[in-house]
Amino acid sequence: MHKYQIVMLPMAEEDILRNTDYIAYDKKSPNTALQLSRGFRKIIDSLSMNPGRHELDEDEQLAYYGIRKYYYKNYKIYYLVSEAEEVVYILGVFHMRVDSKAVLLRRFALS
Repeated sequence: MHKYQIVMLPMAEEDILRNTDYIAYDKKSPNTALQLSRGFRKIIDSLSMNPGRHELDEDEQLAYYGIRKYYYKNYKIYYLVSEAEEVVYILGVFHMRVDSKAVLLRRFALS
């Protein structure tokens, strides 16, 4: 089994920072934020091996574009696998309460 390269899009990096900053500063729990950040990184790194093991999004429109998701705690990590390039693109990291479909469609002008 070979490894895929992980490409973290800047917007996904900002998502992680926004989520962890909220916990660290608004919720005043820096240790929890650090653990969450480490968890995100570990999960994202694990996608380099067999990234197709996680399901396509249940939304037909997102699934049509090949967008997959991985659940981590109260968050969804969205990504796209390019088999030709052997690259996993991390598209976004959203809390479960966020309308992630709307954000992804807007972010990538997919509608």
